[in-house]
Amino acid sequence: MMILNYTNKTNQELERLIKANDPAAMHELARRLVQGEGIAEDNKRGIELARRSEALGYPPADTVIGYCYFYGKGVEEDKQKGFAYFHSGAVKGHDAAQYNMGIAYERGTVIPQDYELALEWYQRAADQKFAKAFYKLGYFHEHGMGVTKDVTKAFTFYEKSANLGYVKAEVEVGKAHLSGRGLLRDLSKAREYLERAAAKGNRVATRLLRDIE
Repeated sequence: MMILNYTNKTNQELERLIKANDPAAMHELARRLVQGEGIAEDNKRGIELARRSEALGYPPADTVIGYCYFYGKGVEEDKQKGFAYFHSGAVKGHDAAQYNMGIAYERGTVIPQDYELALEWYQRAADQKFAKAFYKLGYFHEHGMGVTKDVTKAFTFYEKSANLGYVKAEVEVGKAHLSGRGLLRDLSKAREYLERAAAKGNRVATRLLRDIE
């Protein structure tokens, strides 16, 4: 089944599509409901919609169900079951599930910690332009986790994540331009990225901007 990107649709548009039995709309609204993203958090309805989407064969639904079990959202917490759903979605090619597989291997919560496997899953998600995965690749390269430490390569990954709009990466790129870490110091670029992060409410970016002034 084709995976559709409904992130730009309003909640009202999603509700109309759900009435037409659209599994992609069910998944997207379920994701927003369990994360409280642009809508009041409602874990019970969120997992109900995710299960309906899964029953219709929509692969990304596995990720939302996995998230609910992993963090006890609307169901009793069961990290093993959550991991199983993440794995199911990941092998079907869903980027968020692949990212969550990376998180699981990085933290070693339900499986043995393995930074190299975490990197592999983050890379798979990054190959699909998943912003948070690029950030993780940057973090791992900056700190030498499962890979040789490489600050320059870390910056490249942070920049890719930032250019996809991930606020933590925008802060890191701004800080790198501010300090000259891994590249030439550039206050204009530093201000550009930090202003983007500050506009999203990031306090670190706001503080750093005051220091530039």
